[in-house]
Amino acid sequence: MRNGPKNTSNICELLKQVTGSIWVAVKFDRGKSSNVMKPLRFCEAIYKTRQKNIILSCSTVCCDGARRCFGWLKNRDGKLALKLTEKAGIDPSIASKLLSSVPVLNNQFSAISLSRDDNADVFITYTSPESAMQIVRLWQKVTGQNLNLEISGIMSVCGNTVVRSYINQEISLSLGCPDSREYGGIKADQLVIGIPNKLANLLFKGMNKL
Repeated sequence: MRNGPKNTSNICELLKQVTGSIWVAVKFDRGKSSNVMKPLRFCEAIYKTRQKNIILSCSTVCCDGARRCFGWLKNRDGKLALKLTEKAGIDPSIASKLLSSVPVLNNQFSAISLSRDDNADVFITYTSPESAMQIVRLWQKVTGQNLNLEISGIMSVCGNTVVRSYINQEISLSLGCPDSREYGGIKADQLVIGIPNKLANLLFKGMNKL
């Protein structure tokens, strides 16, 4: 842990003390309008939230994979699997199987708010393997358990981090995917961590006790 936690009530700042990286609060909303003029990839929006808060809607997320994971694009898995086959050179049957394993939101949300505050369903960061180790060690100290993870290299930020953390209420980790590394600001020496609000608060309380 980086010099021990300082007193703070903001979970994004508390997690930053542990990892040294910037955390973004992801909130699934209803009734909000997007505040971006140019469509973005979700992973790109996570990176841009370092400078300002962002609200996304279906029309302002330009990645079909992300739209599918957020429940905004239905009955397109066949075409998405074909794209995966073409881009990654994966056998079509394997592409379909991998795609079907990526979780999808069932709740009907009209917007996704990204900010640096505590109003979140999931907290997410792009960080170093060493910082991921710090999160795992903190998890072990607080719960007395090992952290079981499922790792994927497709739809890494949207589906296999944020949506997976939200649905399963578990910490998630991804190594990124080619698109998120190209457009989303994930560096070569970084990976992706997502923590649902409930578990982030559990770690927060555990840090204060420690």
